[in-house]
Amino acid sequence: MRYLDLRAEGFRNLADCRLEFHPEVNWITGANGQGKTNLLEALLYLVSGRSHRLARDEDLVGFDRDHFFLEGSLADEGGQALRFRAACERGGRRRMHLDGEEVSRLADLVGLTGTVVFGPDDVGLVTREPDRRRRFLDYTLAKTDPTYLRDLMAYRRILRQRNALLQARGGGPHLEIWTARLIEHGARLVLARRLNLRVLGEEAARFYRAMGGDGEDLVLTYRSPVQGGTEQAVAASLGARLESLAASESLKKQTLAGPHRDDMGIDIGGRNGRKFASQGQKRSAAVALKLAQAEFLARVRRDRPIVILDDVFSELDELRRERLCRLVGRQYQTFLATPQPEDLNRELFGDLRRFRVEAGRIQPE
Repeated sequence: MRYLDLRAEGFRNLADCRLEFHPEVNWITGANGQGKTNLLEALLYLVSGRSHRLARDEDLVGFDRDHFFLEGSLADEGGQALRFRAACERGGRRRMHLDGEEVSRLADLVGLTGTVVFGPDDVGLVTREPDRRRRFLDYTLAKTDPTYLRDLMAYRRILRQRNALLQARGGGPHLEIWTARLIEHGARLVLARRLNLRVLGEEAARFYRAMGGDGEDLVLTYRSPVQGGTEQAVAASLGARLESLAASESLKKQTLAGPHRDDMGIDIGGRNGRKFASQGQKRSAAVALKLAQAEFLARVRRDRPIVILDDVFSELDELRRERLCRLVGRQYQTFLATPQPEDLNRELFGDLRRFRVEAGRIQPE
């Protein structure tokens, strides 16, 4: 996929604009706080109906405006275009349209486009708590497998209901029914994550080496007390685990086993990356994970994803910057946001389009 154009009105601090994008590299420059990330946020919101910074819809409306409006087109590898539209009034609900038809569920947008985003906070994939890594896996698989998305949505609904029963009555007669449903969908999620992580791990290791891994290997593992190589075996293991934790669940009033408690291990040079890696290693590993995600999406979807890099160069040395640019610039449509023009060596690319952002005004150059 690739973005063709964007029209934005009333979105955050951005001045009303109409932009056309380069099919390969779009370079966005401007001092911090001028609106570079807001432009990237508008691009992502257009195709998902959500802020990648987890902002509320009403916070996306400009201070002196009563609504925001976004409209733009994306084209696939064959040149087939999709027209997206997103709008929200202050205090009102969002409205999403695809090719003129209203989209009633945001889940219907999930599989349409492939986007991979790396921002300054994404080093948290390595350094922070397991929920970040679970979201990374869930996003990757939901974008490529409709069955996984359905299981994930069902699992989350069942988990909320089961936890509500534990909190209200310590379980009750209906707990067994919800436990059986949790096991059914949870087993499929665990098995899909485990199988697909092998492919993701191979790609992440390759990109880590390509970026200059200093001779150390990056290894991803799925960490879960639930065992088994088939759906039936995983279901049996998860069921046994839940049974052994019944007393603890009754006391703590929450579900203590399942894919919502698992983690993705990231080892660098045979050691736990979260605990022992340097800052440079952690950032390189996080970038490698995102590039592996892009390659996974491209392989499964048979359509090149869009890569968005927001201030990714801040903690990378010159060699790693150069290698990263060579890895993404000609393989994907890429949006690069940097505070200073000197952050990017234009000679690493062929043609590109530059956008300068100042106080929300976007000037193509």
